[in-house]
Parts: sequence; structure tokens; C-alpha cells
Amino acid sequence: MRSSRFAATAGLLALALASAPAPALGAQSAAMPIVMRIGHAQPVSHPRHKSLLRFKELVWEKTEGRIRVDVFPAGQLGDEASMLEATKIGTLQATRGGLFELVSPRLLVYTLPFLFDDLDGIEKVTMGPIGERIAKEAEKKGICILATGDAGGFRQITNDLRPVQAPEDLEGMRIRVPDIATIVRTFEAFGATPVGVPYGETYQALKSDLADGEENPFVNIDAMRFYEVQKYLTVLDYQFHPDPFNVNLAWYRALSAQDQRILKECAVESMRYNNRLVRSAGAASYAKLRNALEVKVLSPAQRQAFKDRVGGVYDHFIAQGVTSREEIEEIRAAAKNRHN
Repeated sequence: MRSSRFAATAGLLALALASAPAPALGAQSAAMPIVMRIGHAQPVSHPRHKSLLRFKELVWEKTEGRIRVDVFPAGQLGDEASMLEATKIGTLQATRGGLFELVSPRLLVYTLPFLFDDLDGIEKVTMGPIGERIAKEAEKKGICILATGDAGGFRQITNDLRPVQAPEDLEGMRIRVPDIATIVRTFEAFGATPVGVPYGETYQALKSDLADGEENPFVNIDAMRFYEVQKYLTVLDYQFHPDPFNVNLAWYRALSAQDQRILKECAVESMRYNNRLVRSAGAASYAKLRNALEVKVLSPAQRQAFKDRVGGVYDHFIAQGVTSREEIEEIRAAAKNRHN
């Protein structure tokens, strides 16, 4: 059902893009550069868009005008599903956004609960050899991941029933979660009841008591004004979401070796810029949320009680082949900078 809907939507996108085809590779000149179209669903104020504009500037400068990047924000080219499908089939050159598990199930490893303790450690992994190895799996879907960044910072929990300081406080609580298997299984392990509600409908679900709470990074809780219909915020830092820079593999490989290298360098530099913007935006949103909600920042011992609940989540995804115990230990060691 999901794949057929994606394909149908992508077909409409392909028709729209066909009216403005990119120049053929190898035929570019100073007057006719290669065009790289990038679509995403976030507004122009979002770190994702700002970092893509930085990517655009870097590519134009470093290729001396051989490649022109056109960025289409705010879902101008369709939703995240259709843009991802269009990137896979080559009617769009690149996209960034959610649905990373459809790019490659291997990216789910980043979302295992409490895998990372700080944002610096995340970048050491995603921008290092381990991240490159995980990203390479996307080539099976016709995607080249140029870089993997931070989609929004660590994720937290809000609710309107009671302060959450221990897993027992979540038992029986209806928590709105996205349709991502690691999140669903994590909240089941916490004792909560996961409720599937589209992101755009979450505010109304909280307001109408269809859900008692939700989980999101600070920036999303702020941007979506969930604080208006919630009372309590628990700073749990339980999960991170990757932001892969997805490029059509065939298009990328048709570039010269020099331009492939330049795009890679520009993607990494712009993604580091994205991560800095995300961190800054998260701090600003948290400052705002502290005045709107009753905040509980968990102590290491309190956070450990939640960690103790999620062993089965790791067991499941190891059994599914998403990762291995050896890779998990490798990721944790790299995040602590014991080796990269």
C-alpha cells in the first residue's frame, strides 16, 4: 500500500519535473551548467533549508559554475515520500527529510534508544567511517547518501497527565508516536500505549485527548505549539533521528570524479553547518518551553531506569539484521572518541 502510493505520487512529480529537464551530463558549458534539483518539506526558516542554501553556494563556487543547485523548500515538489521516490527513480536529483528507514533499514540503527549520550558523539559517528559504511547500504535502493546530519536534536516527552520521572509514570499513558518501529517498540518497553497519529494532526489529537502525550525534539514541540495543549516536559534525550542527504546514485556516478568529490565535500561542510543550526535552534526552543511547561530534567540514575527497559528493543533489531552487538559497541566507542 505504502509503496504503491509513493510510486503514484512520484509519477505526478516526474511529470511536473519533466517540463524543466536538467542538462545532460557531459554537455554542460559556462552558459549551461548541470542542474541539481533538491527538494525538501521544511519551511525556509528551518536549519535544513538554510544548510541547503549553504550547499548551493559552496557547489557553485567550488565547481566554478559547472553545477547549479536549485533548492525547493516547503513541499513545493510534493511530500517527503514522493520526493524520495522521485530521487530513487531519477526525476529528482536529491532530497533531504524523514522516511530514512525507506532509504535503508540500516539507518534505523541511529534511532536505537539511548545509543548516544551527546550530540558531539553523534557527529563523530555519522561523519566518520561507521557512518560511511551504514550510508553505503542505501546504494541498493539507487541512492547515494552524501552526508548524514542531525534532523532535530535529541527527542523528549511531553504529556498533560502527570510529571514523568520513571518508566512507571508512563504505564498506560497514550503517547503519540510516528510510524517508526524503534520508537513504537521503545514506548511499549516503557509501558506506554503508542498511538499512531500523523504529525500534522498531533496538536488536535493532544487537544482532544486522543493522546495524552507525544515525543519530539525541542524544536518540533516549539514549532508545532504542543506546549499549548500539554503540561509536563521530561528531558530524557532518549533518541536521535538522522537526516541523510539523498542523491540519485546514477546521476551522481555520471559526474566527473572531480565533481563527485566536490559534491561530497560540500555536503559534509553544509551538514556540519546544519548540525550547528539545529543545536542553536534546540537551545532557543528549550528556553521557551521552560516558561511554558513544567520541566523535569532526569538525573543519570533516573535516566538509567529508562535505559534498563529497552534491552529487548536492541535484541529485536539485532535479530532483524539492522545492526549487530559488535557494531553497537563500535558506535558507542566512536562516539566517545576512543577510536573513529
